[in-house]
Amino acid sequence: MQTDLFEQHQDHSDVWRVSDLTREIKRILESGFHPLWVSGEISNLSAHPSGHRYFVLKDGSSQLKAVLFKGDASSLGFVPQEGDECIAYGQVTVYEPRGEYQIRVRHMMQDGTGSMRMQFERLKKKLLEEGLFEESRKRPLPRLARNLAIITSLSGAALQDFLSILERRSWNGSVFIFNSQVQGKDAPASLGRAFEEALSFPGIDLIVLARGGGSIEDLWAFNDENLVRRVADSPIPTISAIGHQTDFVLTDFSADFRAETPSAAAEWISSEHVRMRELLVELGERLERIPESSIGRTMDRLGLVEGRLRNCSPESRIEFQHQFLDDLESRISRKTVTFFEHNQYVVKTLGQRLEGGSLASSLKKGFAYFQDEDGKIMDKAKALAKGKRVKATFADGSRQLRVEQ
Repeated sequence: MQTDLFEQHQDHSDVWRVSDLTREIKRILESGFHPLWVSGEISNLSAHPSGHRYFVLKDGSSQLKAVLFKGDASSLGFVPQEGDECIAYGQVTVYEPRGEYQIRVRHMMQDGTGSMRMQFERLKKKLLEEGLFEESRKRPLPRLARNLAIITSLSGAALQDFLSILERRSWNGSVFIFNSQVQGKDAPASLGRAFEEALSFPGIDLIVLARGGGSIEDLWAFNDENLVRRVADSPIPTISAIGHQTDFVLTDFSADFRAETPSAAAEWISSEHVRMRELLVELGERLERIPESSIGRTMDRLGLVEGRLRNCSPESRIEFQHQFLDDLESRISRKTVTFFEHNQYVVKTLGQRLEGGSLASSLKKGFAYFQDEDGKIMDKAKALAKGKRVKATFADGSRQLRVEQ
């Protein structure tokens, strides 16, 4: 038995490396647990200089290591403290270097709102499974709504923000206000009545649910199941514009469109009006420019035709021939003058060359020539015999000479 065990150890096929085992545990844990909510008390809280927070969530019998990174901590709205009772939302992970499992916290709430958040998640899951939030159920919003119904509190800032943006952008439709409570235990019923009134009001193109920001308790009326179902079943397109950008309520999912704020809803509604108005102004300016540009093009064409007619007229052809003859005469005259000037130069040059090679010119340069008694030019010294008479000619005349030796 011991020999078999030893041989098995010698065969390393069944021996795990620590890192491999830890990695496999990490894979099993992280794939086996979807993001979840965990409640407990914060203990051993350590705030690192990087902004990350490390702590333990514990209850009466167990504890769980937790890490809250800086980016997630900045969006909490409160600073976690030692001993706080809280509800944390996150993913179970394994920190491999130490082989420890932990929860990587994405969001936290101080307990008290925790039960409300759990109700929110349960109802959201229920309605989601029913298909109430399916995109296929949602109606397209009118691009140019003319009659708006806004359901909100007359005393709330959301209404004033909504109307001021429509006014600033010169939106020229009609807004019908349906007053309702937007907070408190009576708010869900009040919102439901206002919604029914808006549905029955003639000519409404679009219904907007609006409220400013607040805590989860302040916005809870918009998580009422009856109201959420009523919004989902509305025959008139709806916009849910509740709270701030980071706030979510269930009407956001059942409405046809979720606006981050009431102001954002007003921006979206008026944007198509603004675009169409700018387009109409541009078209108007283009229509105004059409007669001017058309007349300009016509005048250009007339000018071109007029020029062609002038070029084809008898007068124009005669003028052209006159100009051609004048040009031809000038060219002939220039060539004739050039020809005579060139020939004069050639004749003069030839005369100078002939004169330079003449006998008189050579004599003037100090040369002389000799002739025998018969007048024949003597060009060799051996022809000069002793006692022979010769005639020598110089530049200034001739002399008879006799050869002495």
